[in-house]
Amino acid sequence: MKIDKLAIAILMTIFISSCHQKYNNTVSQSKGERIYFVSELNSEKIKSLDKEKTIVLLTGGILEEHGPYLPIFTDGYWNEKFRDTLAKTIASRPDLNVLIFPTIPLGNSGANEVGLKYSFPGTFTVRFETLRSVFMDLATELGEQGFKYIFVIHGHGAPNHQRALDQAADFFNDTYDGKMVNLFGLNPVMEKWFSVQMTEEQKKEDGFSIHAGMTETSSMLYIVPNLVDTNYKHAIPLTGNDMNNLIHIAKEPNWLGYFGSARLANREFGKEAWNKNVKDYSNIVMNIINNKVNLDTISRFGNLMKQSPVDVMLDSLSNIEEQRRRTIQTNWLNKKRLK
Repeated sequence: MKIDKLAIAILMTIFISSCHQKYNNTVSQSKGERIYFVSELNSEKIKSLDKEKTIVLLTGGILEEHGPYLPIFTDGYWNEKFRDTLAKTIASRPDLNVLIFPTIPLGNSGANEVGLKYSFPGTFTVRFETLRSVFMDLATELGEQGFKYIFVIHGHGAPNHQRALDQAADFFNDTYDGKMVNLFGLNPVMEKWFSVQMTEEQKKEDGFSIHAGMTETSSMLYIVPNLVDTNYKHAIPLTGNDMNNLIHIAKEPNWLGYFGSARLANREFGKEAWNKNVKDYSNIVMNIINNKVNLDTISRFGNLMKQSPVDVMLDSLSNIEEQRRRTIQTNWLNKKRLK
């Protein structure tokens, strides 16, 4: 659709122009390091890169409400910091280059959908097929230019979101005989998310917290402390023990947009969790690059979630809402004869 292509073109322009913003491009290059930002290169430099020895990092960051205490780009700040650290780890191998793309602030299925609230202040998501198309389009460009290795860094816990990225990666691998990996779509990666142990008291109060609770607030206190509202210290716990509990909490008319207990958060916990996650995830990436693991044998988070009836129900309702939005857009295009 013409409108989709125009919107994507505008967004890509915004991405490139924002790549030097305060929290981007934080990799400090040492002499001889082969870490490049695609937005800073000319066509001759791109052409000169050894495509077989260049690892492309595509970073995402959903714009998603995180309650009254955390920035809506919370996931993006985490992803960017991990990307910068991962780039240095990869570049430590003397035969590899790293090519970093500007962060793509697009994602699918915000946490507000747990409460069946498809419009919520601070959430700006795109449809499943839009997210998939953006990454498939980029995969096509990279594949046509001869690049063979791509890692998507887009940590967000919605199953549909990860399935869209998985499909884009599978398309690249099948079409261009390369290796595109949606890192957070791998179940072993999701299982290690914030695996630092809490005390029994903390576990009880934070509960089954999948969004903006103790762990995520702690991570932001470590990564971007100036963007955390200090009132998190007085946050009322919204504790649930499973997804059904969270649905009940999120459906409340005055739900604030978080689960768990943000008041328990502290910077040291966030730092410890960050360091452990980075070590675990970097090891997984390097094992993939060094062909020490068979990706076909690794379970995927999106597929695993199909075994959960409540998650399947939520995904199905999200798909209905997305179809409603698609119909509104398509009707307008047909009326204007733009399709």
